Amino acid sequence: MKKSAVNSIISAIFLFGAMAIFSWCSKEDPILIVQNGDVQTRSATNVSNNAYVPNEILVKFKAGTSSKTMNTALSHISGSIAEKILTHAMKHAGDNEGFLLIRTPKAVSDAIGLLKKLDGVEYAEPNYIYTIDVMPNDPYYMNGLLWGMYGASTSPSNQYGCEAAKAWAAGHTGSGDIYVGIIDEGYMYYHEDLAANAGKNPGEIAGNGIDDDGNGYVDDVYGWNFVKNNNSIFDTSGDAHGTHVAGTIGAVGNNGKGVAGVCWNIKLLSGKFLGKGGGTTANAVKAVDYFTALKNAGLNIVATNNS
Repeated sequence: MKKSAVNSIISAIFLFGAMAIFSWCSKEDPILIVQNGDVQTRSATNVSNNAYVPNEILVKFKAGTSSKTMNTALSHISGSIAEKILTHAMKHAGDNEGFLLIRTPKAVSDAIGLLKKLDGVEYAEPNYIYTIDVMPNDPYYMNGLLWGMYGASTSPSNQYGCEAAKAWAAGHTGSGDIYVGIIDEGYMYYHEDLAANAGKNPGEIAGNGIDDDGNGYVDDVYGWNFVKNNNSIFDTSGDAHGTHVAGTIGAVGNNGKGVAGVCWNIKLLSGKFLGKGGGTTANAVKAVDYFTALKNAGLNIVATNNS
């Protein structure tokens, strides 16, 4: 986390030579960020109408900043530390400080405006809220409605598909040794078209109440729910978008059921940071770093989907 907490939240890579990038989409709203003492306005294409959590900001102090300076900064905004976010991935990258989730009675823009005057602040920004804009359905491949899997080579009238069908015909249908992380809602890992591709964290023993792999998450067998801070990755009253995303990436193909994902054979893991009310920057960072730490520990994660 060098500059902004969201610098590393970028695209996902699909698996047979082509790259498909999913990005957050919604109307643009101006948002405020302070970096190295300067306030900047930029556009956010991924925030909800509420934009950010009221009375919360994310603050990173410069390396070597004293406790006295930090406390002075907090006093300027009448702030209190709600959480220190220091992930395994941050430590692996040499950052032993992380950043702080601060609660303040002041308006977010006012608090950031006060912090801009302080030399010890590396960056401060709102705790943005990210939401799902569209709830798509899951049409079938064989009737031609799953058009995103086609392309000009398999359907001359379709110039916009990802050419997955061409890759399948060449024998590229995925690999059970490859993991993809889903940073989104959770997904229905027991769905009949997903269960065979529901990945498990090989370093974790299910149900023993122990953090077997030492990554800070207990029994994170199928991934982690950063909204509720537990290992329950599917909410039966929601998570339709996350399940749709999982199906696009890795619904089992050629099984005569439902849809076909880009990869018929893959291992999916969940980094659920979106709930009914959306998801925050703080939890998005935790989800990204969760997969980064698993990757650093040797798990063959080739991509994350951040849609």
